[in-house]
Amino acid sequence: MPQAREILLQGTVIYGDDFQAEDGYISIRDGIIREFGFEHVDADYEGIVCPCFVNAHVHVGDSAFKDPPFLPLSLLVGPDGLKARMLAQMPRSVLVEGMRRSLQQIAASGTCAFADFREGGADGVSMLEEAVQGLPLLARILGRPSQGQINIPESCWGLGISSTRDHDPGQIHAAVAAARKGGQTVGVHAGEAGNDDIGDALALHPDFLVHMNRANEADLREVAHAGIPVVVCPRSNLVTNVGLPNVKRMVELGITIAVGTDNVMMNSPDIFEEMHFLARALLHDDRQVFKMCTLNGAKITGLDQRLGSIREGKEARVMVIDKKSNNMWGSMAPLSSIVRRAGQSDIIAIF
Repeated sequence: MPQAREILLQGTVIYGDDFQAEDGYISIRDGIIREFGFEHVDADYEGIVCPCFVNAHVHVGDSAFKDPPFLPLSLLVGPDGLKARMLAQMPRSVLVEGMRRSLQQIAASGTCAFADFREGGADGVSMLEEAVQGLPLLARILGRPSQGQINIPESCWGLGISSTRDHDPGQIHAAVAAARKGGQTVGVHAGEAGNDDIGDALALHPDFLVHMNRANEADLREVAHAGIPVVVCPRSNLVTNVGLPNVKRMVELGITIAVGTDNVMMNSPDIFEEMHFLARALLHDDRQVFKMCTLNGAKITGLDQRLGSIREGKEARVMVIDKKSNNMWGSMAPLSSIVRRAGQSDIIAIF
């Protein structure tokens, strides 16, 4: 079988796990990064070459009913909230179409992998599996058991639990035990509306937590001590008016932080937008913010040996950004400009 043609990308390469901006090139063959070098080559594309994003927490199932009224969190996404009612009355074909469109947007805006918390039991999982077919995305699906059940489909990467206050404690523990037995990951929403569910979430020994915007110092210290990663979704927290996560303190405590866009009904699933907000409002550290949106997300989803940074031997899940676009022209620091201003319209190519 003949090998695929070598692809050469030239320019400023955001290289390695520490994301240093290096002038040079990378060689891609058979979908793998084969070489990084400093000399000038006759390249296929030239620009700022960087790893693609990982959206570590999203609900694409909400894509058919976007931009609802501003409501308290419990009225919006609680067990009997607007989201649950809309999901119950929406035709299956419309839900799948909404998912498909959001997944296309995710791919076009530079994200190569995502973790989706799926409602709707086995059929909810099936709908997402149907929607993602043929798209250049790696899906980490976290299922949620149907009412009265504890098991999720074997095809699921993990078990996705909403706040522990939403469920019977016995059923949650049984579902976690079943997931562990099946070798599946456990992710839990905690500390979103308040911090009263954080202790119960930690008692489940989850693989990662989502939100933690209402966590206090003691909560964060406990999470750091347990070595549990956290996925933050600040734009979602703004929409629901529940307060913003203390990302700076999480970093100081050594917590691994990744980024998600949360419910598509409230926010575009575009990591560029999440990254812009994080860097402006929560953490003036462009390299750390970029790491949250790439390598840290890959670590939480178990993909860091495959993607999340540009290194020889990793999959070529990379994008080329036009440093001569009207938006990027005049940049003094390529990584900072990606984090603070770049967007989908600046992308020349995605691999």
